[in-house]
Amino acid sequence: MRMFESNVGNVTWMHRPEPDYSRLVWEEANRFRVHTSAYTDPTVFAAEMKHIFQKTWVYVGHESQIPESGNFITSYIGNQPVIVVRDEERQIHVLVNRCVHRGAVVCREGGGRASEFNCPYHGWVYGLDGKLLAVSERKDAGGYDDAFDAPEGLFKVPRVERYRGLIFASFNPAVQPLVPYLGRAKQFIDRKLNFSPEGEIVLSSKPFVVRYPGNWKFQAENIVDGYHFMHTHKGFVQLQMKYGDSTGDFGVHKGGTPKAMRALRFRGAAWRCENGHGLIEKPLGEVDSLFEGEFGDYQRALHDTYGEEEFSFMAGKLSGSIFPNLGLIHNQIRVWRPIAHNMTEVAVYPYELKGAPDAFNEGMLRSQERFYGPAGHGAADDVDIFIRNQQGLEASAVDWLILERGLSTDAPDAGSRDLRGGSTSEAPQRAIWSEWKRLMSAGADQKPSSCPSSTGAHDATQEGHH
Repeated sequence: MRMFESNVGNVTWMHRPEPDYSRLVWEEANRFRVHTSAYTDPTVFAAEMKHIFQKTWVYVGHESQIPESGNFITSYIGNQPVIVVRDEERQIHVLVNRCVHRGAVVCREGGGRASEFNCPYHGWVYGLDGKLLAVSERKDAGGYDDAFDAPEGLFKVPRVERYRGLIFASFNPAVQPLVPYLGRAKQFIDRKLNFSPEGEIVLSSKPFVVRYPGNWKFQAENIVDGYHFMHTHKGFVQLQMKYGDSTGDFGVHKGGTPKAMRALRFRGAAWRCENGHGLIEKPLGEVDSLFEGEFGDYQRALHDTYGEEEFSFMAGKLSGSIFPNLGLIHNQIRVWRPIAHNMTEVAVYPYELKGAPDAFNEGMLRSQERFYGPAGHGAADDVDIFIRNQQGLEASAVDWLILERGLSTDAPDAGSRDLRGGSTSEAPQRAIWSEWKRLMSAGADQKPSSCPSSTGAHDATQEGHH
């Protein structure tokens, strides 16, 4: 393989051209498969951090976590630690959490309030906008003279945009604007958040955080996998049949028998969207029953505001994987952080619907505990599957994973480049991998992705606010 040279300072580095990672996705007219090494190879993981997490939009937090000047949270863009902070002028900055002196992480707290950031190693001080304010003992005892070329401050991530309180950042100055990037996922987010009478959500509960020894893409795929529920969560299905909502489900997982639950889960549509977003939509077939009981007035008001068709989507079951690291399902924001090719951290943030009845928000929180919390049923089942997946992929004698469910019946959507499939189609997973393939291709640019293609090499063994 030909190498080439480049000079940085006085050091000459030898670079090897990267493999063409697009070969790890085998995509043809009636074929969509992913190579085992896309989940198991540390070299692939390192390339993802460069070609995906440094080039596209990444979710880093929510405005309700930093409501006032001086509020901050720590987050990640891929494996790079960042601070998300609101300065004295209430502007939001995303700063790389690394002192420019000797590289120490400046802030370890998950969140809080500060007037400045002080590096614990040598005491360098930074403002809320990242600007270097002071170098400790600057001229004392063999310090820095007047010729010292002081840096400006913490590295500021060049692009930060928000949509309805969701904060995204990108290291790529040329990344396309956030709203076009979201595409159909913008409508999905609107439908989730419009269930609040004020159109806003609040992250007021502490997150449930779990790590699993498996690849980050398992979580990205699974949150929009309509095919697994009746099998992976078989124990929960039996529990639901016996106890119904009496243990705190609050109507989230409907269906009194496995047959009824299966029928409900096989309704609706799955979407393969541009830019890697995958969605599942299950609108309600009948809404009148929602206008009775304790929350009838609240839900009727939403119905009257948005109309029956839109309300049926809002009140139905919506789940989305916003490429590459954000999920929304039920009343929850889910964020996955890649740590290594075989280690992932997932944080589940239950949210409240601002202006909704307190009892409604309380009931939804209880349902989160029942299914997703540390004593819940669903999260444990899913994490076990992710671990099984990673273990199974050690059987490297088998090259390819199959993502072809619904491939022949997914249909184009009029007026967009998105594809619509049945509720258990693997269309959302193909969305993720289509964008993965585009960004991981050697020399990939940042133009918006084109219509999901039926071409691709398969020889992987050769090388803002609304």
